[in-house]
Amino acid sequence: MTAQYYEQNALKLAKLYQSDSFESLHANWLTHLTPYLNQQKLQFLDIGAGAGRDAKFIVEHSQCAEVVAIEPVSSINRLGQAYTRDLPIVWLRDELPCLYEVKKKFEAFDVILVSSVFNYLDDSACVQALLTIRQLLKPKGLLIVKLRHCADSVHMKERGLTNIEVDTLSIMATSADFELELATDQEPDAQGRLHTKWQTLLFKPI
Repeated sequence: MTAQYYEQNALKLAKLYQSDSFESLHANWLTHLTPYLNQQKLQFLDIGAGAGRDAKFIVEHSQCAEVVAIEPVSSINRLGQAYTRDLPIVWLRDELPCLYEVKKKFEAFDVILVSSVFNYLDDSACVQALLTIRQLLKPKGLLIVKLRHCADSVHMKERGLTNIEVDTLSIMATSADFELELATDQEPDAQGRLHTKWQTLLFKPI
C-alpha cells in the first residue's frame, strides 16, 4: 500500500467512505450476512476498516456484537475511532498478511470482512493472508472479500493498487482450505469513478 497517499488525503477519504451506506454498498450479498447478525454475541473482524462505516453498521445491527476494526493508515484509523467513539468497537493498527496484533489479542471470529486489501498484496502475500484469515475464522464462519477492479494505471500507481482476478484468488483460497460460495457481478463505483468497479466474494471454510 502507498500509505503516503492515504495519510495525505485521510480527511477527504474518510468523508467519502462514510458518505455511502452499508446497505447500499453491500445489497447484493447482505442476505448471506443476516443469519450472523441475528446470532448473539457475533464476533466480527473488519480488515481494511477505513473510517468505520461497516464496523458501525455491524455494532448497530447485531446484539452484543464484538467488533474489531483493523486500519493500518494511522490518520484514517484515528478518524474512524472518532466516528465510532460512542460504540464498543476495538480499533487496531495492524495489517495483512500476518495480523500480529489481532492474533495476540483474539482467537477466532464468526465473520471476517476484507475490503480491497488483496488489491495491495502480491501473490505470495495473498496466500499468506488467506492462511492467516483461515486461522482466525471459526469452522462455520463467513469470509467476505471486496475486490476492486481498476482500469486506470495512473490511479493504480498513485494508490499502490494491483488487480487480482476472481479465479486467481479462488485458487489461492482453495489452497488455504476455503470454498467459494458466491462471486457477485462487478458493480459500478459508488463514487462514480468510471475506471473502477467492485466485486464481492464469499468464502466458507472447508
